Amino acid sequence: MKRIVKYLEKNKLEFIENFDVSLSSSIKLGGIIRLAIFPKTERQLERLVCFLHGTKTYFKVVGNLSNILFVENISYPVIITAKMSDEVEIKGKQAKVSAGVLLTKFCEQLKKNNLAGVEGLVGIPATVGGAIMSNAGAFGYSISDHLVSVKVFGAGKIFELNKNEIKFGYHYSNLTGFIILSATFLFENKNEYDIMKLANEYTFLRSRSQPSGLSLGSVFQKVGNKSAGFYIERCGLKGLRVGGVVVSTKHSNFFINENGGSVIDFLRLLSKVQNSVEKQFGVTLVPEIEKVGDKDETSCRLPYTYKK
Repeated sequence: MKRIVKYLEKNKLEFIENFDVSLSSSIKLGGIIRLAIFPKTERQLERLVCFLHGTKTYFKVVGNLSNILFVENISYPVIITAKMSDEVEIKGKQAKVSAGVLLTKFCEQLKKNNLAGVEGLVGIPATVGGAIMSNAGAFGYSISDHLVSVKVFGAGKIFELNKNEIKFGYHYSNLTGFIILSATFLFENKNEYDIMKLANEYTFLRSRSQPSGLSLGSVFQKVGNKSAGFYIERCGLKGLRVGGVVVSTKHSNFFINENGGSVIDFLRLLSKVQNSVEKQFGVTLVPEIEKVGDKDETSCRLPYTYKK
């Protein structure tokens, strides 16, 4: 760890030792990270992941921490928070964006340049890289719809992947194991007013259906053509509480940290909901959020792991 800290100091990279991840989590839950690093540019991120890979260090790159749950009782070695400044380059209908740019800010930049195709994604609290990794979508839009290529780090090197080399599905991509550095999109021209009008309509619909408060967004994936909330609500689970975490009474596929809850509260509530739906409908709810938990689970989710 001393070698890493020395590198960070030399290259003037912001970092925090013994970082409480709950301070950055959208649900305000999580454990202590031995070292959190905050690169501000795509170039800094590229150099950092190459360096860490060379030192055979366990590490994980995260974005806005809006759909990931770090279990509280683990000592995670290194995370990189790649929520960077507005690195967006637009030329005509093409846009190149760093992975750490917030999706909402990216959508705003596109609107100002009369580029359409992401109106339904406005308001999703993810970075562009995180959105691509999970193929974020809403209201019939998916982040992969207008994707051309992504620049990734994998197997110790940086290279480009064209869209046709990547598999996308419902809230899925096969990019696990890669670190997304940037992406290139090709959009359509449209009047800024029309883009804004459509985006505002979707924002209104989202505000009507989704609760405010501390959450990780949708907890479970769809089951066929039905939402997980359909089954949860019909089991009478709205308002079900474990400790400080409760099933939202506004949208039953959201868990709200309402009263100083813990990760254990969240996971116990998740298990109760799964068991109830399984028992009543014979349906298995699959979590949409990513849980970083025990040592074995942690290792299998890392971009690059090394057996000691």
